[in-house]
Formats: sequence, C-alpha cells, structure tokens
Amino acid sequence: MRKDVKVGLLSAVGTSLDPYMAEHGFHRGRNSLIYKRALAGATQIIDLPFDARPKEDPVTVAALYPRMEVRIPSVDAVLEAMMGGASGALRGYSDARSKQPIGFTSEKADPGRWYVRQLDDLPAAVDEVRTFLDRWTMPLLDVYATPEDMVAAQERNDGRLRNDRPQLIRVVAAALVCGRQDFAQALMEEHFGAPGARRLYQQVFDYIQRAT
Repeated sequence: MRKDVKVGLLSAVGTSLDPYMAEHGFHRGRNSLIYKRALAGATQIIDLPFDARPKEDPVTVAALYPRMEVRIPSVDAVLEAMMGGASGALRGYSDARSKQPIGFTSEKADPGRWYVRQLDDLPAAVDEVRTFLDRWTMPLLDVYATPEDMVAAQERNDGRLRNDRPQLIRVVAAALVCGRQDFAQALMEEHFGAPGARRLYQQVFDYIQRAT
C-alpha cells in the first residue's frame, strides 16, 4: 500500500503542485517528494512525508504531514561553534534547524494535515496542500531567509514559527551573526536566566560573552 500511495502522490504533485512550486522557485527530483529553493543565501525545503494507514485514523489509506525547513549557512556555522559537541540534554542542538510542520504557519487556524480515504482522493488532497501553502506557508518563507529575518520574526513574536528551546538557541546564533550580542544576551536571560536553566546553557552564555 505504501508504494501505491507514493506512486499516486508523485503523480498528483506532478500535475497539481509542481507548476505552483516552480513559480516560486522550488523544484524536486523526479521520484522525490522534497522541494527545495535557494533564497538570499538560504536553502528552503518543503517536504511531503506521508504515513500509510496512520494509527490515529486507520481507515484512511494515508495521512499527509507536510513540513518546512530553512537552512541558513552563516547561522548554522555559529550554532555549530556554539553547541557542537554538547552532550546530555543539549545533544543535537548544533543540528537544529528551523524545521516544523507547515501547520505552524497558519498559527493553528488550520492543522496542516490531510487524511486520504482512498487513492483516488490524492489529487484533491494535493490541491488542498497547494492552497494551504499559498495562503499560509509561502508568505512566511518569502520573509524568512536571512539571519536578520530570524531576529525580526523573534522580535515580532511571530506565531507562525516553532518556539521550542532549540529554535530559541538558533535565534541566538542568528542574532550573533547580525552583531546583535545585546539581543542574544537578553533572549538568553529571558528564557534561560533561572539558575537551573543557566547552568544547563552556560556554554551559550559564555559564547555570547566571548563574542562581545
């Protein structure tokens, strides 16, 4: 069944989604469900993973959970220098990306997931994904490609982005790239200033001090 779903999904995106994505500079490989574009030095990715016979709704043949990701090399380099080699609770922070389900971009107005009852429903589901991307996700990606964009999104408390700890540390790295050490320090104090959290993130506090 999973192979049938992928074949049907590839056919549907080729017909319905590829032209729209190409208009916005996104392209995918022939047998891939991953779209990429380069924008202002960043690589932006929209992935269309699916779950065949999802546990939460086993009568459906598939559930689509599209995701987005933004890779900004200058931010990634600072993040690696700041968090590379971290262990314990901080393990993997250096690999953190602005990666999230596209449902976040609707600020919870739309969950951003689609349940397909039968294979013939795949084209309609892909049409809905395209509509969602156009309404919610693409407007965010168009203004989220640089370190400055990351800091600006944090300053306006943009509800379209994940707001977990790895993402906050990534914003700290972006602020340092922008030369905004004061903002990076203030962000750390606001979210990790309590004694326990400060001990956990001490290497980040130290890195900011060395950067000043």
